[in-house]
Parts: sequence; structure tokens; C-alpha cells
Amino acid sequence: MKKFRFQFESVLKMRRHKRSLCRQLLGEILQADQRLVEESRRLDALRQEQIQEIRQRQEPGRVDIDAGANLRSYVGQLQAQLRTVQANRRLLEKQLTACRQALAKAEQEVKAMEKLSDKHREAFQFAQIRKESLELEETWAATQQSGGLR
Repeated sequence: MKKFRFQFESVLKMRRHKRSLCRQLLGEILQADQRLVEESRRLDALRQEQIQEIRQRQEPGRVDIDAGANLRSYVGQLQAQLRTVQANRRLLEKQLTACRQALAKAEQEVKAMEKLSDKHREAFQFAQIRKESLELEETWAATQQSGGLR
């Protein structure tokens, strides 16, 4: 019996590879987003600590204007960094959406090719079974004719 070979196997492999790349990119984007979430939390916690420090330095009897000004400046820098992280997360969100759409399309393309492959395989198997059946019938008919001649 002949072995089935899908004529568009290279296209199917290419589409599977594309799907794999989309999955990999999606994973990388999700990891980058997680790092930004962690960075945002870290910066916000640090900012909160500095704000608390400013409050403690403003208690009656403890006035340190230079230190307070430095802390306020640092809090402003932390706030700017937080805004940058949030802006980067918004950009990543757009990339994430595009990547998910590309992955969905790649999945559809792979499924379509796999379905086509299955149809071709079934047609091939049907043809092979039919061919074998015809060969058996011919063999049977030949044996009947040769048996009838004796």
C-alpha cells in the first residue's frame, strides 16, 4: 500500500511555524508586561515610602527643608518613571491585541490546512481501498476462470 503524502505539506509546516512564532511573541509580550507591572509596583511602593518620609520630616520640631526638597524632587522623579511605565504598558497592550489577532488568524490557517490534509488523506485511503478491492475481484475472477477450465 502506498503511503499518503499531503501535497501541501510544506505550506502546512510554514503555517504551523508562523503559529509557533506568534505564540512565542505573545509569551514574550506577556512577560514584558509582567515585568512592567512589577516595576510599577516597585516604583509605587518606593514613592509611597518617600511620601511617608516627607510626612515624618514635617512633624513639629523636625524641620529639614533641604531634605524635604530633595525627597519631593525624588518623589517627582518616581512619579515620572511611573507614568513612563504606564505608557509602556499601554503600548504593550496594543501589541498584545495585535499579536492575539495574528495568533487567531494563524490558528485558523493551520486548522484549514489540517482539514484539507484530512480530506486528502481520506480520499487517498478511499482510493487505495477501492484499488485493492478491484485487484482482489480481478484475482478472484481470474482464479474462478482458471478453476472452471480444469
